[in-house]
Amino acid sequence: MRPIRTAAALTVALGLCAAAAPAAAQARNIALDQFDGRWFEIARSPNDVQKDCRRAQIDFNPQGRPNRYSIIVTCTRRADGVVETLRANARVTDPGTNARFRFTLTGLLGVGGLAGQNYWVWDHAPDYSWAIMALPDQSDWWVWHRSQSPAEAERSRLLARARALGFNTGAVVHTGR
Repeated sequence: MRPIRTAAALTVALGLCAAAAPAAAQARNIALDQFDGRWFEIARSPNDVQKDCRRAQIDFNPQGRPNRYSIIVTCTRRADGVVETLRANARVTDPGTNARFRFTLTGLLGVGGLAGQNYWVWDHAPDYSWAIMALPDQSDWWVWHRSQSPAEAERSRLLARARALGFNTGAVVHTGR
């Protein structure tokens, strides 16, 4: 496994900044003990950092401190199948809903929180089988699922939900197939 090289690669993590969004678009309160664990990216908006990524997964693990998580993101490249790994830390930035996180790269790039990004959970299943994460301004978004390869009907339903939340799904990148 090779480390992902740029700070911008943090967007792989969630797949989850600047602009505020309507509060109604935010997810219900998130039970963090149900949110942690492994997620698979099944769809996303196009972005330069992930353009070569055909399969991504994120492991969202509690650090033993309240509202703090360690993140391990893996991306399998299309061209050669090489798996790249990114490590980050996350903290809940809105303990009232637990729906907003700040991810910061670990190591030298993470010093002082310089290589960080804000992500919001815009929606999720009541049973935490799927989640839609995005930047606060909706410029980049991701659909995560607990299953690596959910049925096409499920994929279509989740893309329709992302569209209903206001995300541009016209140029969606399907992953994890």
